[in-house]
Amino acid sequence: MRRALRDRRARQLIQASQDVLTLLSQDGIYMDDLIPDRARPEVWRRFALGERGRVVAALGGVRDRNCLALVAVRMREDTIFRDAAHHFLRLFDRMLAGFEPEASDAELAALAETRTARSFMLLGRVAGTFD
Repeated sequence: MRRALRDRRARQLIQASQDVLTLLSQDGIYMDDLIPDRARPEVWRRFALGERGRVVAALGGVRDRNCLALVAVRMREDTIFRDAAHHFLRLFDRMLAGFEPEASDAELAALAETRTARSFMLLGRVAGTFD
């Protein structure tokens, strides 16, 4: 973690992730409670390379209707939450684009299991990132 925090981009993503996770927890939404559908590493790669639409829709694998509804309301009504969410989505997208070329399929699969990736899946689905 110390090594990651020395890198400016990693530090920014970690801080943005912590901010979003804290805001989500205010609504009782915890990433450890979510069990999203798993997207294959090639879907993560296609997203990292800029593809959008049906080919990457599997990244929005969070299906918990209650969580999706709570986040949708918060995105619509809470400007601080919306700004933090969009900032986080941009940073995660940028990180993924840089990480993908050197990442193995196993590393992408491991990334997808993190709280940060789960929050990306949840927020991205609500924001329409995968449409």
